[in-house]
Formats: sequence, C-alpha cells, structure tokens
Amino acid sequence: MSDETLTPGELTDRIAEVLPAAPGRRMLHQRGITLIGRFRAEPVARELSSAALFSGEEVAIIARFSGTRGGAHDAETGDQGLSVRFVPASAEPTDLIALTLPVFFVRSGADMLEFLTAVSAGPDAPGAVAEFRRRHPESGAAFDAGSGGAPGSYAGQRYHSVHAFGLAGPSGTTWARLEWHPETTVEPLDTAESDALAPDYLARELDSRLPTVMTLHARLPRQGDPVHDPTALWADPPRLLELGRMTLETRTADSDLDFDPLRIEPGIAAPLDRLATDRSAIYRLARARRRAVVAMTAAQPQHHSDIPSTPKDIDRP
Repeated sequence: MSDETLTPGELTDRIAEVLPAAPGRRMLHQRGITLIGRFRAEPVARELSSAALFSGEEVAIIARFSGTRGGAHDAETGDQGLSVRFVPASAEPTDLIALTLPVFFVRSGADMLEFLTAVSAGPDAPGAVAEFRRRHPESGAAFDAGSGGAPGSYAGQRYHSVHAFGLAGPSGTTWARLEWHPETTVEPLDTAESDALAPDYLARELDSRLPTVMTLHARLPRQGDPVHDPTALWADPPRLLELGRMTLETRTADSDLDFDPLRIEPGIAAPLDRLATDRSAIYRLARARRRAVVAMTAAQPQHHSDIPSTPKDIDRP
C-alpha cells in the first residue's frame, strides 16, 4: 500500500532502490535525443495568457524526446516523453513535460512508488501489476492507453501534459491540458516490424524528417470533467485550441537537462494536483544527486596504470 507520509527525499531513495541506475544516470528516460528549435504562438494564445512564450514573438526552445524505460533497442523503451523548454528573451524559461499517454497511472508520488514497484517486480511476482490495478482502479485508463505496439516515430505521435495548467490573462484563468500534435501521424509498429529495424531507428527516423513541425494545443475541459485529476480522461470530442507551432531544427548533445513540471513563468498557473508537486520535488532531488555523483567522480584523482602507452616505453632486454 502507498505511504503518503514519505518525504520527497524518502520517496526519491525508495524509487532509486526500485529503479537502480548507473552512477550519474537517470532512473527513467535514459535513452533520448535532444534538439533545438523555435516556437511561435498564435493570436488566440495571447488572448488566453500573458506569458511571454505566448507573445507571438519567436521563442527559442530546447526539446528532448525519450523512452520511459531503458533498453538496447528503441522498441523496448515503453511509452515516449517529450520535454520542451521555452526560453523567451524577456522572461524566465518555462518547461512543458508531456507523455504519449493521455493520462497518468496515479495521483501522488507515494502511489507512483507503488506503481513502479509493481511494474518492476518481474517474473518473481507475476501478480504484482494485477494487484496494483485492483487497489488503484484509477490507473486503468493509462494502462489501457499504453497497450499499443512499438513507437514508429518520435515526432509522429501526440504528447499530453496529463496535468491541467491555468492560462492566465486579462479575462481570467482558463484551465487546460496542453498537448503536442504532429504534422503527420506515424502508426505504432508490430513486433516483426520493429525487430527488423536498427536499435536506434527512432533517432534515424527523426533525423530524416528534420526540420519538423509540431503544434501546441490547449484541450479545454467539458462540464463535469475532473480538471485536476491526472488519471482521468476528459470527455470526447475534445475541445481544442491551437496555441502555436514548434519547429524542431537541429539535434544537439543529449545532456542531463533539468526539466521541471513546475518551472513556469507568470501568465501560467501551476497544476493543482498532488502528483505535479511530488514529481517536481522528486525530479529536483534525483537530478541534484546525479550531478553530485558526476562532480565527485570528476574531482577524484586519476590513477594511471603502468602499462606502456607506446612501443618506445617498453624496456628492451
């Protein structure tokens, strides 16, 4: 059962035990690709929010596609993520973290620990996931949405924020889930198709389509939709407003970027659900620990072996 009394530090420790990673590496979303590009908002976005990223001016962005799980092949990485940092010239950056799942499995960090424990149990606990689903029926929509095949493309999928953000402007605050839509949708692959592709086929496919465009949409809730529940689907048909266009232009080095679901500028209100707060705290702590390990390793003295480095260093009899 979930323990809601755990502190962010305790949650981070427990998650690290469930998802062991090499020193200095992410626990999740290790396999990824980073790009730079630009974003320009539509006029409707300026009417909804006073945030600088929606000013209509061109805004620099840095984006990272990634797979939730590790693995040696892109088809093994599970659901995909897209994190985007908007860097307006006149304001602090804003991060938007989105997933290919339209909703999430749980509502809190403690429940996330329980979920990760269940899905990582392996063959020693074959009933762990079923037992988790029994205790957490709210997870059903996310489980059902993630039951497709291997991804066919990074930039050919939709990505969803799962949290509702408040778009704050002169007329008040409009709560919406934000989502990215591709110009062209690429359908999932079956096992035979993905197995025949190179291990980095998603990276190769993305390279082949650069530059590529994705559009940012606000999905508005309908009457009765649970606005601040990240596990709940909203009613169809969706009420969508196109907020702007992002052009992904060039790949860059994939570094340990510090994306944070609560790094947002004035003009956007933070999500009100518990999960967003817990994710932010856990991300910050996990990132600080990764960087501390990297810094410690870099500071350690280097020990060189006595093996000769060139033929002239070898003593001749």
